[in-house]
Amino acid sequence: MTQDHPLYQTDDLIAAVRAGRRAEAQAILDYLATAVEQVNLLQLAAIAVSIAEVQLARQLLDRFSRRHQMTLNELLQCAGLYAEAGRPDQAIQLVQPQAQQGLPYPGIYHLLGTAQAQVGAVSIAVTELKKALSLSPQSGISWLTLASLVNFANDEQAFIRLSDACKQQAQSEKAESRHFYYALAKAWDDRGDYLQAWHCYQQGAAVAAAQSRYQQQEHQSFVNQLVADHLWPNPRRQHRFVAEKPPVAILGVPRSGTTLLGQMLGCHSALNAAAEHPALAVSCMHLSRTQISQFNQYLAVHGAPDAALEHMAELYLRLAGERTPGQGAIVDKALNLTQYFDIWATLFPQGKAIYIRRDDAETAWSCYKTNFRQQADWSWRADDIASYLKLERQLMQHWLALYPERILSVEYADLLHSPEQTLRRICQHLQLPFEAAMLQFHQSKAPVQTASVGQVHQPLFTPPRPAAERYPEFFRQWRAAWQGC
Repeated sequence: MTQDHPLYQTDDLIAAVRAGRRAEAQAILDYLATAVEQVNLLQLAAIAVSIAEVQLARQLLDRFSRRHQMTLNELLQCAGLYAEAGRPDQAIQLVQPQAQQGLPYPGIYHLLGTAQAQVGAVSIAVTELKKALSLSPQSGISWLTLASLVNFANDEQAFIRLSDACKQQAQSEKAESRHFYYALAKAWDDRGDYLQAWHCYQQGAAVAAAQSRYQQQEHQSFVNQLVADHLWPNPRRQHRFVAEKPPVAILGVPRSGTTLLGQMLGCHSALNAAAEHPALAVSCMHLSRTQISQFNQYLAVHGAPDAALEHMAELYLRLAGERTPGQGAIVDKALNLTQYFDIWATLFPQGKAIYIRRDDAETAWSCYKTNFRQQADWSWRADDIASYLKLERQLMQHWLALYPERILSVEYADLLHSPEQTLRRICQHLQLPFEAAMLQFHQSKAPVQTASVGQVHQPLFTPPRPAAERYPEFFRQWRAAWQGC
């Protein structure tokens, strides 16, 4: 085919991704990236990121930045994609010259502040975000990002500006108002006015809950199918592929300490920094939700199960390795990894896992007060949170019974109050020597893109007053929901 009549179009690529045909999508993506001259490189890079092909995405972004005299919007889009592809340092390098020129464009400083926060440069991030807000005080997402990094009890000016911006927010879109509610709630919490904070958290959660697609019954059915289909490790699934450095899985629900533990393990010389990369989900994107929950049955009718498992394992290692380059074993703390764990355990028979568990009520509150970006539609109502956490506990108890030698359970409280002792247990489980560098996790420059970005760049600390005392109404709702589900 000629350049005027290419074999594939971008629409073919989008259709393959939406249909879960990953191999086809990758082939079309490679073709468009190499054989077609007139193609939207930024669009291709965005699609590459969506299917975890971050190395190709970076190559496309490099080509775009070299070949084009970029507009400011294109530059910001390119920098944003670099950050999504795991290269916030490249995003900073691209945007820094515009910031140094003092251009009056808030997107420059928001992106720069967000990227600096991801690599742990918190004070620089705060400065850049405040510049963004001085130009665009009605940017809810900038306020939300700033709120995760500052203590408003020590920043009266920022608190006044946020309060004023919220008063002018009434006519804004609901999605934007949600960001304001959560930012202002955090500010009131910092300042010790928990009644005002609770009111704002409720308003933010109500906006989010109106868009939630979480269904308790569907989740219950999915977990029941997983448990019924995986009653014992199936020896027929022990394929020939053996990873040279088996990955490590961190299991646990959001806000239970998975990011903290991942940041600590990532400071070990034998391990790669943890990340919420979608390598496993993308390696399974050809599977329906039913096939994931009934993976044994899927393999039983597959014409070449060993080859399928080997392909998935190799794809996972390549994609995860591109996201977290280094010589060590990959540490995976992907969201919802618990639901994919039996597949992960089958792909990597030598792989070890750590399950970190936090008090259920504290986890529930931490989830409720967090404005998750995605994949947490269950976190906006006490009854949905209770249902989700109980089902995840049921699933983890099943995996612990199925893989007792491969999964080590640790408590978040122990990691917080006895970090060295807990990390020594984990290192022993992983057959690694303990390294004191893990205790200096807050100094790591490894990118963090979760809601814990502000916390994991600080030393360990315990809030001065328990959340149950600060927000009794939520815990009353939570206890009723927990007992009723």
